[in-house]
Amino acid sequence: MREPFALANYLSRWIPTVRHDLASSDSETTRLTDLLDLAGPDDRDRWHGLGFGYLDPRGAAWLRAAVAARHGGLGTDDVLCCAGAQEALACVTAALLTPADHAVVVLPIYQPSEEAVTARCAASGVPLREEAGGWRLDVAEVAAALRPETRLVLMNMPNSPTGAALDPETAADLVALCRRRGLWLVGDEVYRHTPARGGTPPVADLYERGVSIDSLSKGFGLAGLRVGWIACRDRSLLAAALNAKNRMSSCLSAASEVLAHMALRADDRIPARSRAIGEGNRARLDALVLRHPDRFEPGPSDTLAFAFPRYRGPEGAERFAHDLARRADILVLPSSLWRSRLGPVPTDRLRIGLGRLGAPAALDALDADLHATAPRRAMAG
Repeated sequence: MREPFALANYLSRWIPTVRHDLASSDSETTRLTDLLDLAGPDDRDRWHGLGFGYLDPRGAAWLRAAVAARHGGLGTDDVLCCAGAQEALACVTAALLTPADHAVVVLPIYQPSEEAVTARCAASGVPLREEAGGWRLDVAEVAAALRPETRLVLMNMPNSPTGAALDPETAADLVALCRRRGLWLVGDEVYRHTPARGGTPPVADLYERGVSIDSLSKGFGLAGLRVGWIACRDRSLLAAALNAKNRMSSCLSAASEVLAHMALRADDRIPARSRAIGEGNRARLDALVLRHPDRFEPGPSDTLAFAFPRYRGPEGAERFAHDLARRADILVLPSSLWRSRLGPVPTDRLRIGLGRLGAPAALDALDADLHATAPRRAMAG
């Protein structure tokens, strides 16, 4: 029996009741009217002539071409569309892993992503290391975790909850290691559309066995479309992943295909809006952290989707987050929700979402609560 899904259960408990959501990692949603305003003539024709029969299980060729255009050197047939990033990863692990295999998982990682691997084979965890200036992956530790039967390395980069991203040198070293060993390098890249600074190219662009998993859920604010994809230069992998997908969602929603194409063809306008919102909220949070040095230690992040500061209060991050939701109707996520059987993850941090237009009011409420509770904490100490 699988472990309870800690993050989803936490959100299900608190989201219906809290007033201020600082837990979400997706960007402000994009509305239908906004997408239609961005649509070109072809997409308007598709939208108004929309039918609802079964579709190409790979995704429409024009949608896959729009995804491929966001990569370097990939074509339409190097993309397989799926019902969100989690289905995409499930198809990849079904295509690649057997009980005789072993995988290396970079920690922390989304619990269902870890389970997509551990349900199929043995796995080892390699935690990100905190250093001055941020979190980083030690490729030597990945190498040390490899076994003769290791088949793939899985990572979420940019990473949730730490905000870490691969720098070009680390990415090159990791690709070189995987190439020497003939490993698949699978990257969950759903946060790459809202970088705090220039990012590294997708792994599918860097390596012939690189597999990029992505979606429109985070930086595009289109989680409700349930459109994700696999991008990879290895057509045999995509064929095996399609075989797995045919046992799952079969095909995308007809409406979602057209709306997703509108979003992808709108140049960078939707992610640019998301980044602008994230930049403003990051500045507000940074100022709040500086006003409360007894409670928070700044945490650098390579994404504008969320921040990951250390909580310094005596009760610890998990208790603080629980009390904050109950007392002040403000939801943040304690890093303990990313606990893993594969290795240690930080438990003294909070993931604070930066992608929503409601974040300024939520941060003001958090600031007020920190001021209001400081005297009681001082006296208790």
